[in-house]
Amino acid sequence: MDPSMWHKIAAVSGVAAVALGSYGAHAFKPQNPTYKQVWHTASLYHLVHTAALLAAPITKRPHIFGGLLTAGIITFSGS
Repeated sequence: MDPSMWHKIAAVSGVAAVALGSYGAHAFKPQNPTYKQVWHTASLYHLVHTAALLAAPITKRPHIFGGLLTAGIITFSGS
């Protein structure tokens, strides 16, 4: 598997992060205002993990690094 595939995964993740962040900023109207802050935090973590994912091809073990970051995006931002 080519290590540069992590750039493609980061691109898809980045589009999702921006789209979800935009939704949270403009369309998400929860009844409990605390959920708005939770959404903001999840969007921020998603974007930071995506930026770090761009570095995966230059690490010693790109598939482990990229896999862990992707798992973090799915687990923490997805929940």
